[in-house]
Amino acid sequence: KKNIQNDKPIIGPFGVNEEGSSDMYYKGALLLNTIRSIIDNDAKWWKLLLDYSNKFRHKIIATDDVVAFFNKETSLNLTPIFNQYLRFKDLPVLEFRKSKNKLEFRWKTDEKNFEMPVAIKLTNKTIRINPTNTWKKSDFKIAKLDDVEVLTTQFLIETNKQN
Repeated sequence: KKNIQNDKPIIGPFGVNEEGSSDMYYKGALLLNTIRSIIDNDAKWWKLLLDYSNKFRHKIIATDDVVAFFNKETSLNLTPIFNQYLRFKDLPVLEFRKSKNKLEFRWKTDEKNFEMPVAIKLTNKTIRINPTNTWKKSDFKIAKLDDVEVLTTQFLIETNKQN
């Protein structure tokens, strides 16, 4: 993660002989780990990778082929997630704030209509939340924002706790 520069999008301009960011290797690998964490089922994940490699063996494919495959096989709409990580330089930022002792959260992204589940820890209990680009109020009572720990080893994201 420390090798990612977020200097420019991974996918360069289409139809121009210009590569995207050299982050493609590190950021791409961690994007796959993030998708693995979204799926949250290793048996499904490893089958998905095997099916992917078998389907596209010896073929030239484009990003749209990859996204369509992952969307179909997972029954999830991963297009906004792929777009954020590949077509924009910045990582999604998970923002938190406290309102009347309740936790509120949202994604700050370049991609509109971004939704991605993420795992957090509250009082040593792992919880999955489903933030969107609009603030959501949870049922979780918190004393302070420092009580919220985001599992950033599973998700390639940044966080921002607003006091």
